Amino acid sequence: MNETVLAHRPKKSSLRLRLLLTLAIALTPIFLLGGIQAWMNAEASMDMRRDELTNEADEAIDDLEQNLATAESYLHFFAEEIRLDGCGIVYDRLSTVIPSLSNVVHFDNEGVAQCTAIGEPGFNVSIPDVRLRLASGARTVRTDAFYGPVSHDFLFAIHERIDDAFGQFDGSVSFAINAHQLASFLHSRLRDKDIDIAIVASDGKVFGSDTFEQIPSDWLDELDASETSLLFPDHNIDGHTHDVVIERVGAGGFNVLLSRPSPGIFSEFVIAPATAIGLPLFAFVLVLAAVWVAVDRLVLKWLSRLKRITFIYGAGRYRIRAGESFTSAPEEIEELAITLDQMAEKIEIRDASLRDALAKRDAAVKEIHHRVKNNLQIVTSFLNLQSRQVSDPGAKSALASARHRIDALSIVHQTLYQHDRLEAVSLKPFLEGLLNHLSEALGIEDLGISASWDIVEAERDADDAIPLALFAVEAVTNAIKHGPEFGGSIRVKLERVTTGDEKQLVLSVRNTPDSSEESRSESTGLGAKLMTAFSRQLKGELASGFDENGDFLVTLTVPDCEASPA
Repeated sequence: MNETVLAHRPKKSSLRLRLLLTLAIALTPIFLLGGIQAWMNAEASMDMRRDELTNEADEAIDDLEQNLATAESYLHFFAEEIRLDGCGIVYDRLSTVIPSLSNVVHFDNEGVAQCTAIGEPGFNVSIPDVRLRLASGARTVRTDAFYGPVSHDFLFAIHERIDDAFGQFDGSVSFAINAHQLASFLHSRLRDKDIDIAIVASDGKVFGSDTFEQIPSDWLDELDASETSLLFPDHNIDGHTHDVVIERVGAGGFNVLLSRPSPGIFSEFVIAPATAIGLPLFAFVLVLAAVWVAVDRLVLKWLSRLKRITFIYGAGRYRIRAGESFTSAPEEIEELAITLDQMAEKIEIRDASLRDALAKRDAAVKEIHHRVKNNLQIVTSFLNLQSRQVSDPGAKSALASARHRIDALSIVHQTLYQHDRLEAVSLKPFLEGLLNHLSEALGIEDLGISASWDIVEAERDADDAIPLALFAVEAVTNAIKHGPEFGGSIRVKLERVTTGDEKQLVLSVRNTPDSSEESRSESTGLGAKLMTAFSRQLKGELASGFDENGDFLVTLTVPDCEASPA
């Protein structure tokens, strides 16, 4: 019964899962704080990476600005000499001072070269917009990168306006700066050799880089929209990631690009954020694992053993002592085991006392049944003696019927004191014994009647056995009384039937009557009244009548209730 209840009870979460869930909820704020700290560390690491590259870029740009400012000073100082066709002389003087100097040129107010240190004059200024800006009043203009038709290389140019005696625009003098040599100058100024530096034109073309040849145009768009330098972290190039910083160079038409391999997984940039979230996460998992093992080793292991002990006690084996196997258990568990031992001792004593009381009660009840059975047999003997003194057939029949009913009661009591379970009667041996007795007492064989019975194995409470037995006696007696004078058969059957969800026991008595009208009429005497009373006592349904074969059939249908357990 208990196992059935356990099997059908609602499924609940285990102690271990509840403890783990409680700890998980308790540790979640720490984990969230660790995540916030990791995010802050990641931001700080990103700022640090940007600042390192930006500082290098600022220093390189300062050197570049100083170099360009020096070139502009020289250009201003030698402007008059260059205008007087001294391009070659000035180039020879400054080529060692300004290593990136590629050419010295004088352009007239139409942008046509009048003097050049390299090549032949007569070519036009490479970027026409420069002449328009100078003619509009600009004193000095730095150009974007362009391809030099004479040097056959990429150049940047510095132009300075020349005025005539009336202050009108009269052309310009220009220094051409080699883009790759200018980038080499920046490389020489770097302190961190892991950093790659280059110059970037406005179209994204990169000069002097070992890593980049061209950068995405959207990077420059973002730079134009930003007031500061931009960091592009973890940019993938040929399977390797780089941090890239781009910064604008003054008012010139070019920018400076610095790149460095991104930090690996063991760098401070990754370890700092990782530890901020990794250590709390590791502690989180470690605590959960520790609780899992602790609950299993310190609680569930011993609870499982206590469960086995309780099943043993439930089976009535109280001599096993749980406390002896719980010496290594936690103190509280050991105390519980000792308490179970004490409970088992008390239950064992009480059970022994109850068993003794039950044994005495059973002996007394059996003795009562035995004495009742003996007394009923004495009454039967008295009736037999009385029947011999009576000559009236009706009186003899009445005494015989009374004797048969008393015999049925005697058989019930005999069955009860011979049975181990006093509160229940096994119907198969009980009814078979009763019917055998009736067969002998009524002289069925002498009447030439064939009697047979088929009784199913079933148990009923003793309170139901007496009315059931008396019903069988009356039904069989009536069958003989109203049956044929000689020949024929009587069949008694007890079977189980199922109607819908209801189980029932059906006791039926069938006989073949003679052809007289009197014998074909249903009995309305004392026997019929007694059978009706017994069926009501059993809460059953009584039916009688002739079937299609002409046999007279009496059936009693009662609920199939098993005997109550001891």
